[in-house]
Amino acid sequence: MAHESPDKLRNVAVLGHRGCGKTSLVEAMLFAAGATNRRGQVPAGTTVAD
Repeated sequence: MAHESPDKLRNVAVLGHRGCGKTSLVEAMLFAAGATNRRGQVPAGTTVAD
């Protein structure tokens, strides 16, 4: 990830109960935004969000 100036950074929180799909949602958003070149899988342990 490229270094950005502090005024361009944003923090986002995704909250929910265990097992409701938070990690899968974040993986899908990162992939759709072009931040990753693949969607990680929770069972395989290949997610960026964990």
